[in-house]
Amino acid sequence: MVTTIGILILICLGLFTFQIRTTYSLISSFPTSMPSREGYAILSKHFEPGELAPVELLVPNQAAQSVTHALKDEPCVDTAYVVQTNGHTHLALVDVTLATDPYSNTAIADLAKVKDAAEKAVDSQRPGLQHGQVWISGPTATEADTAALTSRDTHVVVPVVIAIIALVLLLYLRSIVAALYLIATVILSYLGALGAGWLIIHYVLGSAAMQGAIPLYAFVFLVALGEDYNIFVVSRIWQTKGRLSHKESVAQAVASTSGVITSAGLILAGTFAVLASLPIQVLVQFGIVSAIGVLLDTFIVRPFIVPAITSLCGRFAYWPSRPSMAVEK
Repeated sequence: MVTTIGILILICLGLFTFQIRTTYSLISSFPTSMPSREGYAILSKHFEPGELAPVELLVPNQAAQSVTHALKDEPCVDTAYVVQTNGHTHLALVDVTLATDPYSNTAIADLAKVKDAAEKAVDSQRPGLQHGQVWISGPTATEADTAALTSRDTHVVVPVVIAIIALVLLLYLRSIVAALYLIATVILSYLGALGAGWLIIHYVLGSAAMQGAIPLYAFVFLVALGEDYNIFVVSRIWQTKGRLSHKESVAQAVASTSGVITSAGLILAGTFAVLASLPIQVLVQFGIVSAIGVLLDTFIVRPFIVPAITSLCGRFAYWPSRPSMAVEK
């Protein structure tokens, strides 16, 4: 019952992660009362959105006019014109004004269409030459690169972190079963923290999106911290497995570690909660998600879910190690 209720709580919170919308906009990370944010809001009322942060393209001189004509036919482009040509480098600078907010996710997606259209125009003017003679810059391009790198890092860092933690658990506990459910609980706790954090960030604080780096940062921190708490508890069970029965070992481990972990969890959660008082949204959001994750690990995963699963598994929690007879009682 304890295991079921605890896991259901985390699953219900984790389901809200499917609603999370992310942003890489630097402007949106500032509070609305900050002068730069206020200035941007005023400018937005008097100019088209794309004019505030135009996209800049470097293309070969002889293809510049062809590129501007091709881009003007794109629905996502408002204007495109040649700003400057350089006879020494044989390159032209083309300014492109997007039809949408240049800091939005829509603009990031449109950037690929802009580059594709420009490359096709260049290729049509310079057949037989190397493809990709288009370079793109500007705030939108910076955000697009940040989003791409964050996605790439997520696909690399997440499995690496899980693999390293699994290896440490296997070497220390010498149990495949324990390693599997300990990893599963911290991942579930992380998803619950992310979902609960989104509820507060979006529905309480009114933010339209979460900063794109938060899920990855929170994953690395919360999974490492949660596993640290889990190892602290489980190691106490393993230490008494030859002297006490399995259930007695679990009960004693929870009792002996509860004070230390609860105190540490409260202090750490309070420390991260302080970040919510800062003006920079990325720090506020990271602090909220991290504080919730620490509290979930401290008051749900460590004292209830992990001991309950360990107790239910019985002697199979040590597999493939062979527990002593005292543990099998």
